[in-house]
Amino acid sequence: MQIFEIEKEIFFQTYKRLGVYIKRGEGVYLIDSDGKKYLDLISGIGVNALGYGNESVKKAIFEQVEKFIHLSNLFVQEPQVELAKLLIELTGYKKVFFTNSGAEAIETSIKLTRKWGKKFGKDEIIAFSNSFHGRTMGALSLMDRAKYREGYEPFLPGIINVKYNDAEEIEKRINNKTAGVFLEFVQGEGGIVPASESFIKKIFELREKFNFLVVADEIQSGLWRTGKFFAFEHYGVKPDVVALAKPLGGGLPLGAVLGNEKVADVFTVGTHGSTFGGNPVACSAGCAVIKEIQNGIIENVKSMCDYFKKRT
Repeated sequence: MQIFEIEKEIFFQTYKRLGVYIKRGEGVYLIDSDGKKYLDLISGIGVNALGYGNESVKKAIFEQVEKFIHLSNLFVQEPQVELAKLLIELTGYKKVFFTNSGAEAIETSIKLTRKWGKKFGKDEIIAFSNSFHGRTMGALSLMDRAKYREGYEPFLPGIINVKYNDAEEIEKRINNKTAGVFLEFVQGEGGIVPASESFIKKIFELREKFNFLVVADEIQSGLWRTGKFFAFEHYGVKPDVVALAKPLGGGLPLGAVLGNEKVADVFTVGTHGSTFGGNPVACSAGCAVIKEIQNGIIENVKSMCDYFKKRT
């Protein structure tokens, strides 16, 4: 029985698999069972920022595996601390929480927003049309696309979906009950749609007026993918909370939530946690990823960005 037939027999059929049997990856290429090479433009759905077999990432992983693969979050862990320090130094945020994935980072951000809002009698969250935040129930509650939501109702209450890039509509929907606004500054799954300057300006004007959190989903657009560490940096603004993942762990499951001084003390002992969040091997890989991207790759990202912009 071929591997494709076995897969259909034993897995829930949630993925439309490509008919290629990949045996290994090498640099920017995937190599199938017949030795044929493919230029990988999927990049693990935005995960493999450094391609396959990066020596710095492999070295970091192997060295940490020799020490310990997993350690309870009841212990302080050097790889976690090192990666958190890197993220804080690069971004200026105050606190970090590590997760296993982007979806878990969004769930954490929802909990953080709700808990923060509770102090002020705020419990509504604004999210936007055509967005994608993940497959979990909280993430689906932020989204409006029937393709992902149908059959999973009911969703979390108190979440209002507003048309993306509609500054007038957002002004009508935000009020004193608004605890947070969740958005992608560049929509990924929604078609690579950047937020307009006027839309972002209006959101941050309303934040000053109504005191809510702006939560940036940078899961696909973060880590210099747009030439800057975060996509929101192109707009000259700074959200209160940021969700990260995708390339952060160098191919290993890793996400993060960053928060500013407004939310620094919201989570207290026992109010949130994750068994595998911040896995030491993944965090070691994450440190290597950031250092490697800083070592000349950023300039290449910027030049490639200019190249494609001129040809669109």
